[in-house]
Amino acid sequence: MVRYYLHLEECGTLTEDREGVELADAAFARELAVRAARDVMSHEVKHGRLCLSCTIVISDAAGRELERMPFKDALTLTGI
Repeated sequence: MVRYYLHLEECGTLTEDREGVELADAAFARELAVRAARDVMSHEVKHGRLCLSCTIVISDAAGRELERMPFKDALTLTGI
């Protein structure tokens, strides 16, 4: 198991994940990042706003950035 950190980057402000989570591999970290992005977006929509330029930043225990999950990539937009 590897410890991954999912940091939230919203409108230029980074909220660091200080605990992290142990997962089998980076694919699971990406899946968790998608779910986290969707969760944040659902709360935003409930309050009448939605920022698609926010990002979940996945890093490892050494602090290396492994991937960025833009909110817009966590959805399939239709009817636009």
